[in-house]
Amino acid sequence: MSTSGQAREFEALKFRRAPVVRTVSVLIGVALPVLAAAFMVAATSDGSSQIGLKAAAMLTSAGWAGYLAMVGMLLSVGALMGVGFVVCWCFGREFTEKTQACLFALPVSRARLAYAKFTVILLWALLLCLVSVAVAFLAGAVIGLGAPGPEDLVSAGKAWCGGALAALLACPLAVVASVARGYLPGVGALVLLVVLTQVVTAFGAGAWFPYAAPGLWMGMGGAAAAETVSPLQLFLCVPVSVLGIAITGQWWKNMQISSG
Repeated sequence: MSTSGQAREFEALKFRRAPVVRTVSVLIGVALPVLAAAFMVAATSDGSSQIGLKAAAMLTSAGWAGYLAMVGMLLSVGALMGVGFVVCWCFGREFTEKTQACLFALPVSRARLAYAKFTVILLWALLLCLVSVAVAFLAGAVIGLGAPGPEDLVSAGKAWCGGALAALLACPLAVVASVARGYLPGVGALVLLVVLTQVVTAFGAGAWFPYAAPGLWMGMGGAAAAETVSPLQLFLCVPVSVLGIAITGQWWKNMQISSG
């Protein structure tokens, strides 16, 4: 097996055993689409209640299209938060748990270990978004939406893309967790990004801000705002992710053992 394969196998083993990964998997894969189904029921059956009114404000249309759009909205936020937390943990735990010195004794370069972490995380995140959409179809059938049509598969694909783009945007958080040598600074950066996204969106520049674009595209700012998000603006999520991965890999390559 190549050194890259060994690195991926090593990181995948740690990843599978991590309680935080299992928790996030359940929250995004199961709880998120079930929550969207509950919002859908509240919006359509009891529109006079506070919950019903707030849920109705999230609906862009009726039936499967509206429900899957709601799933996409929640995924565009939940994937960033959940995957972001896992990214911070995966890279920051080596320093928090004082295992970074052991990395120098491995027959695999530290840069390859960093890239292996990203490979495992992103494969898991993309699969998790797919699971969330699959569970959404089951939950939608349970609440009485009937059989989905071909156009609903397009809506499901859009919801998956929204979650996938949000997952990609979590990668730069590894830079903070690595440089600051701990996952808590990375989590702090994640919270700051969420706040900054709200501010930028409020000033009307959200479509050009990668961390806001997926949510706007899914309809969080309304149907009119969703139509203004261009493919180019969505594509900006990719170079942001690649840049975060590249900087993290270079930092890990030159990493020194902390004297503290």
